[in-house]
Amino acid sequence: MTTIDETSWNETGAVDHRGLRVLGFEECLRRVTAAPMGRLAFHDAGEVLVLPVNHVTDGLTVAFRTTWGSKLAAAVGRKPVAFEVDGYDAATRAGWSVLVKGTADIADDEQVCARLEELLGIPWTGPAEDSFWVRVRADEVTGRELLPAVAAS
Repeated sequence: MTTIDETSWNETGAVDHRGLRVLGFEECLRRVTAAPMGRLAFHDAGEVLVLPVNHVTDGLTVAFRTTWGSKLAAAVGRKPVAFEVDGYDAATRAGWSVLVKGTADIADDEQVCARLEELLGIPWTGPAEDSFWVRVRADEVTGRELLPAVAAS
């Protein structure tokens, strides 16, 4: 497990108990930043919800713009959430996943919101009217990669 409390981030090439390559902290952040879409998981009204979001990263924070609705419920009160991105190649049977665990809150500072809008560029969901930014502040970041199978020689 890679947590943001650690003082040393290294790309060790370590593998977990199932043989998946453990991604280092910096690699995890690169992959979260590069992915155009991720999924936010949170608990709401007695259920676990997982919803897709178009996101940006700002340091150790993952942020997305939304309107009033179920995603906001996770942000109120800084409740725990998880954010996940992944990628795969069906032809090589390879893939990877990065999980960010943290708490969500609403970005209400105008300068922060302007910076997030700039980072977002053209949003997938249309104009920013009646929308607001939700930030996931990372407490833990983990990633795994399944490398392509090597053909026997």
